[in-house]
Amino acid sequence: MEQQSPLQTTMKAITIPSPSTYVPSDPTTITSTSIPVPKSSPSQALVKIHAAAISPQELTWPTTSYPQPRIPAHDISGTIISSPSSSSFKLGDKVFALLDFKSQGGMAEYAIADENLICKVPDGVSMEEAASLPRASLTAWQGLQWVEKGMRVLITGASGAVGRMGVQIARIRVGEMGKVIALGGKGVESLKDMGADVVVNYRDVENWDDLVEEGGMVDGVFDCVGGQTLERVENLVKKGGWVVTVASPPPSWAKRGDEGWGVVEENRVKKYFFIVEESGEMLKEIGELVKAGKLKSSVAFSVEGLTGENVREAWSKGLRGGLAGSAVIKVL
Repeated sequence: MEQQSPLQTTMKAITIPSPSTYVPSDPTTITSTSIPVPKSSPSQALVKIHAAAISPQELTWPTTSYPQPRIPAHDISGTIISSPSSSSFKLGDKVFALLDFKSQGGMAEYAIADENLICKVPDGVSMEEAASLPRASLTAWQGLQWVEKGMRVLITGASGAVGRMGVQIARIRVGEMGKVIALGGKGVESLKDMGADVVVNYRDVENWDDLVEEGGMVDGVFDCVGGQTLERVENLVKKGGWVVTVASPPPSWAKRGDEGWGVVEENRVKKYFFIVEESGEMLKEIGELVKAGKLKSSVAFSVEGLTGENVREAWSKGLRGGLAGSAVIKVL
């Protein structure tokens, strides 16, 4: 294993207790502490964290299956400190990743990452921007796999981090002959610059059928909201179309089998709830699009310094919702 030395034995970290349900933990439960620097296995890299992004959804993850106390923020960017001897990553490489959800997160000075989950930061992208990319881009990438050229796609929660990525990826996949309809809150107007053909603020919706009045029903919905919004937009999808949601808790129709969440056919529409999967290979494809200027990261705001006060501020803003992108903590 190639390793940079000397390496400190303890590190500063932010920890939180996990909730037992899908109700978020209170920001006041954040603890700033000193813990041992994690030890990487032969298949893992040790990363010195530059920046980490908080996901509002992550804050609701239940206690089961996760380390306790938990270090949040699995979206990270940083520098390789040690890596497997056969690795393509070298000391000093700038990388970004969505860390394994069952491992500790990146709200710390160091984190370990499976080698197959990390990717080099694209040229011209800051470490803060890189930290905002993994979860949002991978979720949209995986949630829009069904999209083809010429389709009409509706995206709910379009003004959030995942939704903004969804608009851009949908634009790429539907091409010039397709149509992207963005439904969101504050900041949704800016999505015209990201590829949306139509932008609609929730507050302006009186008749949901009006969303598809021009051009007919949509081929599918990528939903980032859930609840009543999901129920309403399901009726706007044509026969044989798709309804894909990432909103938690899972909708009542979602079915989970031995191999994970599966596609459900209901009312002549294919429905699918999923939880994003970590993937360095997909991040590499996404990184190429970012490098080519076809995808833009979305940093709603950033704060500098790994302190309890800064994390509480970012956490509180994330829970309030309405952020046009990710909340990023600059660790270095």
